[in-house]
Parts: sequence; C-alpha cells; structure tokens
Amino acid sequence: MVDLRPSLLLSLALALACGSSDPDTAGETDADTDPQTSMSGTSEAPTTGPGGGSTSTTADGTTTDDTAETTDAEEGSSSSSGGADDSSGSAASCQVWAITYDLTGSTFEISGTPVMAGDQLNTVMEPYDQDDHVGPGQFVLHFEDVDGAPGGLASMVSYAMEIFFVVDGLTTVTTDISGSAGPEECGVTQGLVQDGTVAWAPPQIVDYTSEGTVLCEGALCSAGGLPDGEPVDMGGTTDQPVNAFVFNDDFSAFTMDEVIINMDATSTQAWTYSGTEVARELVDAPACACQ
Repeated sequence: MVDLRPSLLLSLALALACGSSDPDTAGETDADTDPQTSMSGTSEAPTTGPGGGSTSTTADGTTTDDTAETTDAEEGSSSSSGGADDSSGSAASCQVWAITYDLTGSTFEISGTPVMAGDQLNTVMEPYDQDDHVGPGQFVLHFEDVDGAPGGLASMVSYAMEIFFVVDGLTTVTTDISGSAGPEECGVTQGLVQDGTVAWAPPQIVDYTSEGTVLCEGALCSAGGLPDGEPVDMGGTTDQPVNAFVFNDDFSAFTMDEVIINMDATSTQAWTYSGTEVARELVDAPACACQ
C-alpha cells in the first residue's frame, strides 16, 4: 500500500505558500502531522467549559480548563486600564471665588523727566483715547471659598492694561503699549488674605509682557534718551513690582498704594491701582490654588 502522507505534506506546503485557506486540507494536515493524535485518536478541538471558558484534551487524556487563565488575564487588563483612567483624571482640590476687577480710577504717573517735559498723571478712564487717559485694564483674582466667602489663599490669575497716552508740550511723546500677565491658574503671584489685605509673594506681577512703542518728537527727545521721530520698540518681559491689595468687607473693591515700577536718570514711572468688581463666580480649582 502506498503511503500518501509525504504527498499530503507537500500539498499543504504548496497551499500555504499560495495562501490557501481550505479548511479540509488544514484538517487533514493537522491529523496527519501529529503522530500522538493519530495514534490515540483523541481530538484537540476545544469544548465549552464551566463559566463560559474552554477546555481541551491533551494526548494523554488529561482535560485542561482555560477559563481561569482567561479570566485572570481579562481582570489584569481591566485593572490596568482602570488605573490609567484614574491617573488621567484631575479632580478639583478646592473651590475658589473668581473675581474680575475693572481698574477704572487707577493712575499711571510719569515724573522726573528732563525739565518736566514728559511729566504727566494718566488715569484709567473713558474716553481711553484722551491724551491723559489710559485703559481699559483689569485684574482677575482667585480666592479660596471660606464658609461661602472669599478668603484663604489669593491668586493673581491675570492682569491686562492698555497704555495709550500723549504728552504734548515742548516735546510730544506718544506711548502706545499693551501690557499683560497670565492667565495662570496657579497665579502669577499669590498671597494670604489677612484682615482684608493680601501681601503678594513675590511682590511682583511675574512675567509681565509688554508690546508697543514710544514715539518722541521734538528738540528734547535726545535729553530723554529717545531718538527724534523714530518709534522705539518697548516689547519685553519683566517682573513688575506690586504692593499689597487692601479689600473692602465683601471683596467687591480694592486699592493699592503707589508702587514705582521703573526709575532711571530720565524718568520715574509709578502705578496706583483701584479695582471694582465686575464679575464673580465659584469655580473648581487645582491644588496649587488651595492651602
């Protein structure tokens, strides 16, 4: 009798090389190429076991249950993915009062210029295009919620101010600058509320950024260190000094004593802030905004 096994193996090899998916061929080959299965007559086809798993019978007649391994693997996968989901969440650590303050009434003063040619007190108020007016401007501050009211840790989240004014005299100086800091959810600076006052630490508006120009026109420009008729770029980032904010009883308004933000041989620049609440809401906050 002729042994057909070598020819069947050759046929299978050719079929696999050509990408055949003939189930009959595959079945015959499995049976013919496994000596133990052929001799014992035992099938390795999986059957359903208890709990929806699968069982298989080995050549020596032993039955194995794959359910436990599958379940353990699935549980491990579920636990792993659950941990990832938990770590990606960012639950709020506390709630804070987010209060926006309009800075109408604040003043920006230039003094100490040569022969006082550039001296001027500029007030934040409308119309903003008037020569000695600047603005608009605002602060956004966050306060911890303490028994339904602002208190605890205060964060200066953002600051913005438009500074356009004209000093017109022997020399005409036009300043057109936009200044801002933040927004930063942890605050560009922070401080504790103590008796209605916040002393900022550091006492600076950190990373205050300005964009714009100063244009001087007249004979005294060189005395003030400015070219005549050529706008000077005033863009840059610095930490602008700030004094303590003193709030009223319900934190709807604050004042700040004058602080000198820049002084040199040609001028002194100083801010006095006055803020009035225009918006307030209770919001979730990250841990850095909480004590």
